[in-house]
Amino acid sequence: MHPRRPEESRYKVDESRKVFVYKNLHKDCWSVRQDGLVKAYADKISLFDCSFRVNRKGREKVLLEKRKNVHAGISGYIDTFEVDNWEDNHPNTSRTSYNPYKNKTFVDTAGTPVYWSSSVKLETGSINSGVMRKDEVRFVPCIESANFN
Repeated sequence: MHPRRPEESRYKVDESRKVFVYKNLHKDCWSVRQDGLVKAYADKISLFDCSFRVNRKGREKVLLEKRKNVHAGISGYIDTFEVDNWEDNHPNTSRTSYNPYKNKTFVDTAGTPVYWSSSVKLETGSINSGVMRKDEVRFVPCIESANFN
């Protein structure tokens, strides 16, 4: 995670409080927002006690204008200890994605809505051996009743 302005105290992330993480299309990374202020950027970040959020009005605006805006992301607590060994600690994970033109919520690979997870890892796509890898959001599936809206 890269602090936005490390010299200014108002940009310090309070890790004891939830953050909102969303894809920053201009910087091709994840933006970490807290108190309505983008405080950091990350190529990969791990969160726990996560809610997958989609602002209904924001989605409607995207559908109407056919232009992207920040209206969806994941809210949770930053897990600084797990970002590098997340897969080892969570062997049974699924991918999730959100496309405002196809879905009203985040969905897993089967198209089932996802609203909550105990742990999530977000990673920006990269080029490995000449192959472009897409951005990836992986989550720990939970009991089915936790994902009812």
